[in-house]
Amino acid sequence: MTNIPKIFLFSISVIFYSTQAFGACSDPAAPGVDWSGCKLDGANLQSVDLSGADLSKARLKNANLKHAILKGADLERANLSSAVLTKANLTGANLEDANLRGANISAATLKKAILIGANLQGAFLTSANFDGADLEDANLQMSRSQGAKFKGANLEDTKMDNSDFSSADLSGASLDGASTFNTSFSNATWTNGRRCPAGAKGKCN
Repeated sequence: MTNIPKIFLFSISVIFYSTQAFGACSDPAAPGVDWSGCKLDGANLQSVDLSGADLSKARLKNANLKHAILKGADLERANLSSAVLTKANLTGANLEDANLRGANISAATLKKAILIGANLQGAFLTSANFDGADLEDANLQMSRSQGAKFKGANLEDTKMDNSDFSSADLSGASLDGASTFNTSFSNATWTNGRRCPAGAKGKCN
C-alpha cells in the first residue's frame, strides 16, 4: 500500500469536516440565512427578518424573537425553550419536533405552520393564530391558549391536558385522539362551531 503523508490525510479530513459542518453562524441576520445548528441562546433577534432562514437544530433558548419575521423558516428540531416570540410571524414555518417548552408565543401568527411532535408544554399561546396549522402529536400540556385561533388546525393525538383553551376558536379543527384531561374549554368555539358553556372542562359539554 502506498504511504500517504499524515499532513495530507489531515488536510483531507479538515476539508471533509468543513463540508459537513452546520451553517455560517457568524453571518448577519437576513432572509434565507443558514444558521442551522448554531448556538444562539439568549440572542437578541427582536424584529429581525429571517424569512425562509434555515434554523434547523439551532439553539435559541431564552432568545428574544419578539416581532421577528420567520415566514417559511425551517426550525425543525430547534431548541426555543423559554424564548420570546410574541407577535412573531411564523406563517408556514416548519417547527416539527421543535422544543418550545415555556416559550412566550402570545399573539404570534403560525398560520399553516408545521408543529408535528413539537413540545409546547407550559407555553404561553394567548391570542396566537394557529389557523390551518398541523399540531399532530404535539405536547400542549399546561399551555395557556386563551383566545388562540385553531380554525381548521390538525390537533390529532395532541396532548392538551391541564391546559387553558378558554375562549379559543377550534372551529373546523380535528381533535381525534387528543387528550384533554382537566382542559378548560370555557366559552371556547368548538369544532362544530358551537360555543362551549362557561366552566366547561375536559370537553365541550
